[in-house]
Amino acid sequence: MALVNNVLLIDDDLVFNLISTKTLQIAKFGNSITCDLDATQALSKLKQIVKMNPNEFPDIIFLDINMPKMDGWEFLDEYKKFPLFICQKCKVFILSSSIDDSDIEKSKTYKSVHGFISKPLTLSKLEELYSQPEAL
Repeated sequence: MALVNNVLLIDDDLVFNLISTKTLQIAKFGNSITCDLDATQALSKLKQIVKMNPNEFPDIIFLDINMPKMDGWEFLDEYKKFPLFICQKCKVFILSSSIDDSDIEKSKTYKSVHGFISKPLTLSKLEELYSQPEAL
């Protein structure tokens, strides 16, 4: 049985998404794992889910911060406009190759962000999340 129902990866790197999806599947982390290569498109899809079937909203979002068009910070600025019950249901984790302390500190200013994970997503990093029930 999976830990959560719906997981969404938002990252412009297709190969990274494929590897992360496989890692999540091996860990049996989510029943449904979807990917978006574009934060703008992901935001549009999420808005539709809120309107049509809020129960299908992701439980976990893994979000890259360095993306073209709309970066992760811009996504988070729009995401915080979602209804409170949605933001409380879904936990966002920054999943980034950035090791810049200012990015880690900035992520802490967003209530919806529950952690900062350095790429790549690994089984051991997922085990850390498992071991912190309050994070999930």
